[in-house]
Amino acid sequence: MKIGFDLRPFLREETGVGIYLINLLFQLARLDRLNEYHLFSASWKDRFPAAKIPPFARLKFRDSRLPVKLLNFFWHRWPWPRLDNFFGTKLDLTHSATPLILPTGGKKIITVHDLFFLDSPGQSDPEAGEFFFRRLAGSLRKADGIITFSRFVRDEIVNRFGTDAARIKIIPHGLDPAFHEEIAPSELEETRRRHQLPASFLLFVGSQEPRKNLPRLFEALKTVHCRGLDIPLVMVGPLGQDSRRLRAKADELGLSSWVRMTGYLDQWDVRHIYRMADALVFPSLCEGFGFPPLEAMASGVPVIASSAPAIPEVCRDAAVYFRPDSPEEMAEKIIFVLEDSRAKEELIIKGKQRAAAFNWETSARETLAYYQSVAGR
Repeated sequence: MKIGFDLRPFLREETGVGIYLINLLFQLARLDRLNEYHLFSASWKDRFPAAKIPPFARLKFRDSRLPVKLLNFFWHRWPWPRLDNFFGTKLDLTHSATPLILPTGGKKIITVHDLFFLDSPGQSDPEAGEFFFRRLAGSLRKADGIITFSRFVRDEIVNRFGTDAARIKIIPHGLDPAFHEEIAPSELEETRRRHQLPASFLLFVGSQEPRKNLPRLFEALKTVHCRGLDIPLVMVGPLGQDSRRLRAKADELGLSSWVRMTGYLDQWDVRHIYRMADALVFPSLCEGFGFPPLEAMASGVPVIASSAPAIPEVCRDAAVYFRPDSPEEMAEKIIFVLEDSRAKEELIIKGKQRAAAFNWETSARETLAYYQSVAGR
């Protein structure tokens, strides 16, 4: 079977979609020695890094010098040029890591991470707000298979679009096993010095976009300080459309010196920073899955999370929850975890147990079996 992918979600920085795709592909490369993988990237100025090309036994790779916006313009409006054309062969199946199908003459699978962009397109990243919002219904109709990561998102697709639930496969994310590994104290201290991190801090990991609900996190942090717990907040992740508003909010609340924004960091540094944190706070308004709580749990860090879907489905009883629209409740849960050492230890134990249930090998095996089912092999 000839299987096609668009690698551009992890051409540069790896965030949610890119993390999913790179881990899935590298695990498939380890497991699958039979099928032929056709991997495609395109950019006018950026060439795809050789180290990021998954080492498939049977591999065809194309890195085209094409403007991304031009290619997206054609792909999002017309099924042309087909991905098959770039390889000079008919592909049996393509898998898009986004909700938009890849143009092909073969079977088409899409991944739906969440549907937040439908209700709040202005609070989503520009691609989701502009393209996914208008074209998701068509992609769902035309796709031969749909992958998502939680029952919540599957049910949302069924209820909103009338999609047959039998066409949707729930395959939970895996977790990089490196998050379970111990790290030498000397390495942690070197990372702490290099990024000028405080000895004690709350942690947020993710992009700075409106749906992450970060202004309310700042309000909760102000309440925590007013209650006598002067703890900093470290924010790890790429700057985004909300960054300017967040800096203004921090100034307004008098928190500028208490909030540290590192920007995007590689996984080596992120793993280290998890291990140093007192707790992860994850205030998102909506998630289809949510990597950071799982990574924090594997790292032995207590998780304080929004009760918004589908976070409790992933974390279960291994986190404490707050209503995402209540900074006061968020502050109360932060104070509870920081002050109650027994509760904190219980969260760490439960978190490690819960995180152990997720691995990329299982995800890749289920995905490969789904490819074969959709392709009729």
